[in-house]
Amino acid sequence: MDLILYTADRSRGLMIAWLLEELGVPYRTRCLDLASGEHKDLAYRAVHPLGSVPALVIDGEPMVESLAMALFLADACSAGELAPLPGHPDRSRYLQWMVYATATVEPKLAAPFVRSLGVPVEDWPEVSTDAERRSFSEVLGPLAASFPRGHILPSGFSAVDLLLGVELHWADQVGLLAPESPARSYVSRLRARPSWARLVDRSPALSTHVLEPPVRGGRGTSQA
Repeated sequence: MDLILYTADRSRGLMIAWLLEELGVPYRTRCLDLASGEHKDLAYRAVHPLGSVPALVIDGEPMVESLAMALFLADACSAGELAPLPGHPDRSRYLQWMVYATATVEPKLAAPFVRSLGVPVEDWPEVSTDAERRSFSEVLGPLAASFPRGHILPSGFSAVDLLLGVELHWADQVGLLAPESPARSYVSRLRARPSWARLVDRSPALSTHVLEPPVRGGRGTSQA
């Protein structure tokens, strides 16, 4: 399978790149410069008509929507290791939490994430409000009992942890997670995986601050 991942700094492409590293599947990366408008060029619009990132070209055929990419790759390339197979007791939970991560958790970090784009890196942990931290903690509530074991599904580590892990990584960067929270401990364990180290090693086009845990100012109060 020939794979080309079109991505950009601080984009959902990080989710797909991490999944590919975890799968051990060969792929090529094209990192677009959003500031220069490279993603709006006609050449890239032939890959993604809306000029959004990420996009994944699979054997010459473009695929868009990061959740669709993750579901496809986990099913096609992991032989049931990162995605429970149809008929497995965790299959319905897997699909539920994959959608929950992108449709319910991610929107709650959107406002502080966008706000962080306009401030220096050292100020990112200060951009979240108390109300945003409480709201983020609330949507993590249904997942909280799973954080101490290090994976969301009862059967073990899965693609759910990679998607959610990137979102919690971003949430950690913008001050939505309390320093001693179970969610922060969970994402710290995920960042210790060899696949994360491989992603750092092979991704010079991504800014270092995207891949590094944040410097904490101690402001966050949520227990998410």
